Amino acid sequence: MTPTAPPTTPRQEEILDRTFELVRESGLANLTMKKVADRMGFTEPAIYRHFPNKQALVLGLLGRLESLLLPEIEAAAAREDLPPVERLERIVLHHLGLILKTDGLPFLILAEASATGDEVVIGKMRQVMGRMRSAMDRVFDEMPEVPGEPPRRRLVLPLLGFSIATAVQRRMIPQMNLPEEETLEMARFLVRRLLGSPQGREEGGE
Repeated sequence: MTPTAPPTTPRQEEILDRTFELVRESGLANLTMKKVADRMGFTEPAIYRHFPNKQALVLGLLGRLESLLLPEIEAAAAREDLPPVERLERIVLHHLGLILKTDGLPFLILAEASATGDEVVIGKMRQVMGRMRSAMDRVFDEMPEVPGEPPRRRLVLPLLGFSIATAVQRRMIPQMNLPEEETLEMARFLVRRLLGSPQGREEGGE
C-alpha cells in the first residue's frame, strides 16, 4: 500500500518550490539533494532535516501534483447538475491547463519517476492516476453506449492523450507550440467530437 505523506511544513513547501524549478530546468534524473540545498542556500546536510532522501523529495513533488490535479477533477466529476460531456470537458481542460502552466512539468515528473524502478514512487503515481481515472469512469458510466463506437471508458486514452502529446511538444519541440487559447480550443473540439456536445446527441441526437 502506498503510504500517505504527512502534511508539509512551510519550509518543506519552499523546498518543493525550488525543486520544481530544478526539475523544470534539467529533469528529474539530474536532481540531487546537493542541487536542492544549493538552490535553497543551505548546506547539503541541512536539507536532510526536511527531506531524508531523494525518494522523500520525489514523493513530495508527486503530492504537490496530486493537490494541483485531483481536487478540481473530482469536483468536476461530481457536478451532477452538469451534462456528462461538460464535466469531462472540464476535467480535460484542467489537466491540460496544468500542463500549459508548467510547460509539461507534470508529465515530465511522472515519466521520469516511472523509470526509477522505485516501487514506492511508482505506487504513489498509480494512486494519483487511479483516482483520476476513477473520477472520469464515473462520468463515462452515466453516458449511454453508442452502437458501432468504442466503449465510453476506452475514450479516456485519446482524451488524456492530447494533454500528454502537448506536454511532450512543449518540452521537446517548443518552437511548434500553439497559443494557449488555441490549444485549449483544440481540446474542447476533441472532447465534443469524441463524445458529442451537451446539446448534441445526448439530448437532441435521437
